[in-house]
Amino acid sequence: MSTSNVAVNEAGNDLFRKEVNTLCLDYLLMETIPLSLRVTKTLSDSSKGVPTQGIRQLKIDPKKPEEEDLLFRSGGIDILLDDTAIQDENSIFRIESYGYEIGTKLADCLIYMKSDGNLQISQPLDIMKFICRDVWKLLYSKQMDNLRTNHSGTFVLIDHNFRLISNMASPLGDPDTLKRASLYLWFPCGIIRGILFSLGLEASVHAEITQFPSVSFNIQTNQS
Repeated sequence: MSTSNVAVNEAGNDLFRKEVNTLCLDYLLMETIPLSLRVTKTLSDSSKGVPTQGIRQLKIDPKKPEEEDLLFRSGGIDILLDDTAIQDENSIFRIESYGYEIGTKLADCLIYMKSDGNLQISQPLDIMKFICRDVWKLLYSKQMDNLRTNHSGTFVLIDHNFRLISNMASPLGDPDTLKRASLYLWFPCGIIRGILFSLGLEASVHAEITQFPSVSFNIQTNQS
């Protein structure tokens, strides 16, 4: 095989891997929240002595809708979310923890990939730029759109079209879409917090949907 053919095949394989990984990540993230809710519910029922039959996909009969349930469409996937689940602290903690564990490992992987002497992340602002540029591009195929700071330990990272929620819609309208989509923000909050911790920066991370699907990630560190 000629050198040019090898180069073309390697380029094609890299593109294929990127596309497959992106699709897999999208489906994984879409399922992460329903999975977290099912795990939390199963553990809660088990602790209360309620018989369980393992973790299963929740379903509803469209002919017999329950008032407290809502079929929430996310990127073509129907997800059953109810108000109790959305407000459950154990579910939120579990979702954020998933992201945190990934974030701690992701930081090490990215630093290893960038270990050519060009990566400078010694200061809090450098770390935030690292998240906006390298981390976000790896996860969502784009960089953050804006980074703000008061130079006193507070940072705001803004994604004007956050891919994870951009295709979400509730049949009850925009206010309900915002409420339910907010549950999905805890996962990237966990990722950001995990990366910050791996790089020696403890912080609290919260997110808000400013104007759907624009999301602001508010980070408060313990350093100035």
